[in-house]
Amino acid sequence: MTTRLDRLVALLDTGATPVVRATAARQIGGIQKQHPEELFRLLSRVYEYIGSKSWDTRVAAAQAIEAIAKEVPEWDPNQEEDIKPVVDNIEEEDMEYLNFGQFNVDSVIKHGRLLLGSAGREYEDDGLEGLNPAQRVAAQRAQMRKRLGIGAEFLGDDLLADEDLAVKVPVVAKRKVEPEPK
Repeated sequence: MTTRLDRLVALLDTGATPVVRATAARQIGGIQKQHPEELFRLLSRVYEYIGSKSWDTRVAAAQAIEAIAKEVPEWDPNQEEDIKPVVDNIEEEDMEYLNFGQFNVDSVIKHGRLLLGSAGREYEDDGLEGLNPAQRVAAQRAQMRKRLGIGAEFLGDDLLADEDLAVKVPVVAKRKVEPEPK
């Protein structure tokens, strides 16, 4: 079952005339007025049509974005709001800065999230200890193939050979330099 929004967004592309498309765009702006919390959802739905091949569709999408923007209340960063942060056991004068005495390490350890850019697999033991250099190189090449997604489970072994990974040094032929006859 399609919603009113689905039908209006579809009219941006399939409307018979530019007037129908413009009316759909204005009504999408009305939805923004009724549901201001849905701003990003509305914009993402309309944004799909900005890159359309049809000029009329692009114009209608632009009109819809304009209608949505007109219904968004103006934000003034200098406006004073009566929002106070909810913090327990902090005096009004200490509200400006937190100090280390208020920092609870146990709570951070118990309830905190890890701030890692990875799962840490790159720091784990990779099983290369105790191998001789030739075995270590072979194991590292196998790991590299697996990380690059060119493992043997999907592709044949002939796609990337060890020779492809070897460092090739150009061979320069040496010539004998003979003195020129006089």
